[in-house]
Amino acid sequence: MSITLKQLAQKLNLSVSTVSKALNDSHEISEDTKVKVQALAEELQYRPNLMAKSLKTGRSNTIGLVIPYITNPFQSQILEGAQQAALDRHYNLVFMQSREDAKMEEEALNALLQQQVGGIVISPSANSNERFLQAIHGKCPIILVDRIDFDIKTPKIGVNSEKGAFEATQHLIDAGRTEILVVTGKNLGINQKRLLGYKKALMANYLPNRPENVVYVEYGQTAEDLITNLTHLLDKRLKTYTEPIGILCTTDTLTIHTLGILAKLGVQVPDTVSLIGFANTEYADCMNPSLSTVFQPAVEMGYESVSRLIDLMEREGDMKEETVIMDPIIIPRNSTRTSPA
Repeated sequence: MSITLKQLAQKLNLSVSTVSKALNDSHEISEDTKVKVQALAEELQYRPNLMAKSLKTGRSNTIGLVIPYITNPFQSQILEGAQQAALDRHYNLVFMQSREDAKMEEEALNALLQQQVGGIVISPSANSNERFLQAIHGKCPIILVDRIDFDIKTPKIGVNSEKGAFEATQHLIDAGRTEILVVTGKNLGINQKRLLGYKKALMANYLPNRPENVVYVEYGQTAEDLITNLTHLLDKRLKTYTEPIGILCTTDTLTIHTLGILAKLGVQVPDTVSLIGFANTEYADCMNPSLSTVFQPAVEMGYESVSRLIDLMEREGDMKEETVIMDPIIIPRNSTRTSPA
């Protein structure tokens, strides 16, 4: 039988109110008391009565998460972090995917509202309706994660995309590549920052910025159509180069597909093309060749976004509209090596 809040308070010789506030990290309670209460609660495996708490506060203890694709490694890692934060704070998590479709995203958000979730974390779709997101935020607190270039007054958790692209481009330049192709998706705000980082790296190394070196790919296609169209675009562009080049891809999906397409086209990596991209796949070391990546702290982003959402819910909106930007890291592997492994 689990211990109740009242029993926990009796063991500590404190009031139920004090114990409750300590467990919720209230500023009204001293740090010493918080440590004692939380330590005993952990020892006795105390778990709050979520239904009773919901009835008392008028807020649901279920939160929602909307991401573009659960199959995307980066997005699935956001989900992993989000779920852990919900577990740590004794909340339930419901997740849905938009599949990069604005209408499906709106349907997912409406479904979460109908379930009376207490708050929502969202990584918006490529063509997300900002006015609709703002309207939802008026009914239910929202936290933005990853794709944060929206004028919504709420905490946002993102990654330094410009820095990641700058360092990835510099990595290709250091590998001796002076012509660098960028493969990027249309209509994604984060990709504009990644393009900016790429351009700044070219400028810093006195290399020309050629508009034709940017290959735009439509998001929202089926996987089969994306591969077909990207194959055509890459095949056409690669025929215009006479010297080895570098390729920077700005998303997980584009990075992984590009490596596969280069193999099908018979292009040698890294001898003819050095390839690096934003990718969080755990199989990067297993690919042939192993894939150099810009790794983003997705688990931490998911955890932080849910933690801040719960803080926002429990403090009834008393929170700064702070934007947290985390740094990515470059992980060099054989797809950009300059000498035999």
